[in-house]
Amino acid sequence: MFRLIKPVLALMLLMAIQWNAVGQTYSIRNLNLEDDIASWFNSQFDSANIKPLIGPFPNVSPPRRTTNVYFIEDSRNWNKSTLMYDNQVYNDILMKYDIEKQLVYALNPLSLQPVTLNQKKVNWIKTSIGTFKPRVDSQGYFLIIFEGDKFSLIKESSKDLIVNSGEFKYKRYDSISLVSDDEQVPVRNARSFVKLFPSHKREIKKFMRLRQLREIKKANKEKYLIQIAEYCDNLSDL
Repeated sequence: MFRLIKPVLALMLLMAIQWNAVGQTYSIRNLNLEDDIASWFNSQFDSANIKPLIGPFPNVSPPRRTTNVYFIEDSRNWNKSTLMYDNQVYNDILMKYDIEKQLVYALNPLSLQPVTLNQKKVNWIKTSIGTFKPRVDSQGYFLIIFEGDKFSLIKESSKDLIVNSGEFKYKRYDSISLVSDDEQVPVRNARSFVKLFPSHKREIKKFMRLRQLREIKKANKEKYLIQIAEYCDNLSDL
């Protein structure tokens, strides 16, 4: 009996902290002191006590009226994601990717306190715009914009702060690369695919001249490159 006093007191303290923080109540109807207290605790507090949401408290930059530091620029809110962290999957994680500092923040759903994710433990982050994966040899993440059978296209982004006459602005830099068999090659424009696959030069150029593809090029350069990548990935003898 005495060996249970310490964990029970700790449990009561944690419940009191959560009560003060968010005013939320928890039922102890199913709590069995003879059973595994840790199992009960995890089932009740999983959303607030998961590993990704315990970490350093960052200074998260607020979005400005016309600019911000984040990868996803058209949303001022936290972005819902599915996160694989330390080989365990977590759903409905709210995140932001600061591409000036190259850090991903996750929002604790109970305390609303943002924390910095440990990049070394992040396996991937699935969002509405695609899947982010951590870089291996440097700080930050890349976004997979196309994933084929033979190669993938990834997008890497950064921002620099520019202060002009008291106005804060950010200049964004985006780069796209083709990744195949652990080799990464920059893709600056559509002609890059012709150089990468010279044996299919004629077919690729013919595909690039299609009217519907030219329309895509006018509307969205990134989508245009993805269409060409998909075509090249389907070439039979590539």
